[in-house]
Amino acid sequence: MKKIINLTKAFFVNSSREFAIPFWTIIFPTLFFILFVNIFENIGNPDNIDFTIGVYYEQPLDGIVKTTFEGIFSSETSNNIPFKIQEYSNFNEGLEHLKKSNINAFVVFPENFNLLNFKFFQSSLTVPNLQVYYTNDNASLYAKDIFKVFIDEVNIMMHTRGEEVNLIIKEEILGLEDKQPFRYRDFLFPAIILMSVLTVAVFNIPFEISYNLEKGIFKKLGTSPIKGNEYFLSFLLSHIILLLISLVILYFEGYLFDVNSYIYKPAFIFYTFFSILVILSVGLFLSTLYKNMTSAGAVSQIIYQATIFLSGLYFEVTNTPWIIRWYVYFNPVTYLVDGMRKIMTNTALLPANILVPVVWMIASVLIFSLNYKGMIYGEK
Repeated sequence: MKKIINLTKAFFVNSSREFAIPFWTIIFPTLFFILFVNIFENIGNPDNIDFTIGVYYEQPLDGIVKTTFEGIFSSETSNNIPFKIQEYSNFNEGLEHLKKSNINAFVVFPENFNLLNFKFFQSSLTVPNLQVYYTNDNASLYAKDIFKVFIDEVNIMMHTRGEEVNLIIKEEILGLEDKQPFRYRDFLFPAIILMSVLTVAVFNIPFEISYNLEKGIFKKLGTSPIKGNEYFLSFLLSHIILLLISLVILYFEGYLFDVNSYIYKPAFIFYTFFSILVILSVGLFLSTLYKNMTSAGAVSQIIYQATIFLSGLYFEVTNTPWIIRWYVYFNPVTYLVDGMRKIMTNTALLPANILVPVVWMIASVLIFSLNYKGMIYGEK
């Protein structure tokens, strides 16, 4: 045991001395997360979305209320406001359209809302609150917020017509109130974790093994008291420690960015470690494909880029042409990142999220075990 601890420490210190390894494994993923969140999450800001707000009148408006509201909210004149208006004659129809995201928010003018006409003369009157229904969808949240700002402007207009009259909005969110909206930062967080693991599996592990083969390290180990299983166990542990440091920093960054709280759930953490084991196993398999550092560098770049962009890490890839879509379904990272996102959205995992990665892990370990002796004998 002491031998493994000392070996692990030696491997870790040796890896940490090279700036490229901690940079691409720890520093780059954290910078990448900040960059992508600030670029792509802002694509969905209110200035870039066309909102549609449904309106239902429980009672036809009249008087000043009709003049102020109906003129603004009618579909013919809604071009002057930052959203489109769709009127409904049925309350349930409007709610159903909101649930299906056909509209972004649903506003109900309640019965007796016309009492607002007399509020100017009798301030003690109680006017029913406007009711705004919305969902956890980003666009719905934005539409709700914009509507509130718009109502503030209407309040100012009402003040100019008489005494101060405040319109109060009663908000109600459809679905689970405790469910957080799923934002791009939530979508991206599992991808950044897997990107860090892929860096170790596709570059660090194959490169170090190829380097040791070129330098004849394995033959020298054969004359030492260090056994092969002790060497590889320590070798993997040193990289796992590096990944743990990366995870701690990424989680701290996720906390600062207020990423979905499901990343702290045991199920997500367990599946993350499962993903690490799968991808590191694939890294061992990849190391059997390379005979030297030159071939490792060329092939690793191709595999890394294809896996990064054809696994759904940063955007949806299931609609890619069939000539490249086969790789989407072939590579295990597709199922791992999908599984992590399912856990973050409290959705049940599919059998493929477990079975496909397990098959890859078992196959990779078997191939590496069978090719290990051939790698050693082919050593310079």
